[in-house]
Amino acid sequence: MKTLLVLLGVPVVALAGCAQADDRPASTPAPTSAAAVPRTAATATDSPASYRTVDDLCAVLEFRPLSEVFGPVRRRQHQTRAVGATTSLTCASTLGQLPHGVVVTVQATVGPPESGRVMYEGLRRVHDDTESLTDIADLGAGAYQYNDDAGSHVVVADANLYLVLTVAPLRLNAAPHAEPAEPMAKVAAAALTALRA
Repeated sequence: MKTLLVLLGVPVVALAGCAQADDRPASTPAPTSAAAVPRTAATATDSPASYRTVDDLCAVLEFRPLSEVFGPVRRRQHQTRAVGATTSLTCASTLGQLPHGVVVTVQATVGPPESGRVMYEGLRRVHDDTESLTDIADLGAGAYQYNDDAGSHVVVADANLYLVLTVAPLRLNAAPHAEPAEPMAKVAAAALTALRA
């Protein structure tokens, strides 16, 4: 757990997707209570979700909901970092152009069973102390959104996946665009579906 939290000291921003089709639902709907991630009795017998890594996170992400707001994807850069049984996939993309363009960073951390839940619970406590959080229903096993000086963030956890998506102005010190929470949540949901094992 300590290693996972140290890794998240780097700007944690992630979302992921995979080009493989899957008819299963992306995730179990999340309870709307604060840090709740446990499954309900009705879903406890279902097979838990499981997520996998991909060779290029940027190649499998679906940015259309954000592109409709900010403009087309102009540049993408993928990075993979593995530490033990945990792999962190990061995609940094530029959407639109100055003065209204944004940088979208998606970080998907895939680890052992339930590692996403452990990271989510630990980091949510930190965010609860410093930011105003808004829960997002029906996204993973738990999800929330918040804004800070670095941009707008959506954080999602489900089983062995911890995902952070950040949208920040392309121009330094630019005022943030109108809250892109809804399109960000759509990009995150598509990423969960794409990374589902």
